[in-house]
Amino acid sequence: MWTRHLPWMFALVWLIAKLVMHSLWEVDQVRTAGVLINILFVLLIVFVGIQTHYGKQKGLTTSFFDDFKACMKPAMLFVICAVVAMGVYYAFLSDDIARLQQTKIDTFNAAIEVESSRAEILGANKELAVKSNDELRQQFRADIERNVSLKTLLLGGTLALTFISFAYSLLAVFFWRTFVRKL
Repeated sequence: MWTRHLPWMFALVWLIAKLVMHSLWEVDQVRTAGVLINILFVLLIVFVGIQTHYGKQKGLTTSFFDDFKACMKPAMLFVICAVVAMGVYYAFLSDDIARLQQTKIDTFNAAIEVESSRAEILGANKELAVKSNDELRQQFRADIERNVSLKTLLLGGTLALTFISFAYSLLAVFFWRTFVRKL
């Protein structure tokens, strides 16, 4: 059945959309649009999953957990597919991570040269007051390279999509059992 391949198709559509948007928009706009597309695809997959589940039941009574499981299975498959697509995109097809890292580093380097900005940065972090500008730059670069990386992006994407899948599945089952099934 075509719904079994829907998560893979959505991940491929996401990948193509990101490539097209990458050539048209700035990095931040592309990231935001990519996140919103993934959220939309999770919602669609959850509702297709529950519709398919109830279509197979043909009037049989099912438990809330069975309905929830029917929503979560395709949603979690999409999470896996989306993370694979994100890994391919950010590791091989895009320089978004490197550009984002460089933008943050350049912004910090410019801010550290202005005395009022440096005082503000050091005021928020008292332990940095004894460090020179070069030491601050090196520490900030190391922090950015660790925090803005492929690994953290994939981990954050996995956690966010899993949480969204869980929440949407609960809401979909509740909505379906409360309103749609009674129609």
